[in-house]
Amino acid sequence: MKHNLIRSILTIFSVGLFSFSATGCNNQGVSNDKLVIGLECAYQPFNWTVQSSSEYTLKIDGTNEYADGFDIAIARYLGQDLNKEVVVKRIEWDSLVPSLLNGEINMILAGMSSTEERRKTIDFTDPYLSSDLAFLVKKDVIPAGNSKDNPLGYESLKSLFSGHSLVCQMGVVGDDIIEDYFTSVDSSIVHANPLKTYPLAAQDVSRGVAFAMPAELPVVEAMTNIDSSLGVLYVDYSFLSAGDLEGLKVNIGLKKGNDELKNALNSSLAKLTQTQRSQMMGDACTRSGENA
Repeated sequence: MKHNLIRSILTIFSVGLFSFSATGCNNQGVSNDKLVIGLECAYQPFNWTVQSSSEYTLKIDGTNEYADGFDIAIARYLGQDLNKEVVVKRIEWDSLVPSLLNGEINMILAGMSSTEERRKTIDFTDPYLSSDLAFLVKKDVIPAGNSKDNPLGYESLKSLFSGHSLVCQMGVVGDDIIEDYFTSVDSSIVHANPLKTYPLAAQDVSRGVAFAMPAELPVVEAMTNIDSSLGVLYVDYSFLSAGDLEGLKVNIGLKKGNDELKNALNSSLAKLTQTQRSQMMGDACTRSGENA
């Protein structure tokens, strides 16, 4: 999901700096008896920080704060299914892979996509979210007959967006899609400054500050539940590159060779239906909107 070029460069740079010391210390790291998870706790709706405990949260290690979000819902499910304690560590994005390699954590569960570049350094589980691309727009601009079975094609999308602005959350594949497929080919389409969260971007669409917001379908659907003036624009996203299609999936990052944990996680994820995953994401988006 986090397919942003700057983030990728930072991750590669950090891994490069860290690799020498990791080799020298031969740190085996935490055991697989616990799920010790690294995430930012600042990436709605996947993960964010709250001040009080609830049925949806997990305590952030070493703090009096709690983590909520879709990643936390997945973490809670995995802990219960595998009968393992879950420990959440708040770690900056560009330190996640180094923290995995040095053994501070044994999992990255942070809305991370399994890209070719990342697979050179770490392993990944099967996706815990695979989604469709959709756009959030005002209901009154959705073309008649638009549906999952009758999505809007690329040329029609460009025509619909011509002369308008598109907005998204910062650091996600949707923000790259705006630039790569719309503003770069039609100078009349404006790439609005990305915002900190999807709910804030959705508010811009609701107020007419922006025309549309690209996101994974469960995110878009959740935003329509928060604001009844908004609707889902279904699209045929076959125009996306292979890399951007990867960005519509998120996986758990693991240290290479940790097949014991990888197999256990994949077996557990296989029990979780697509309907359950979409519901977990939708619920997280709704809570995220309440915290916008």
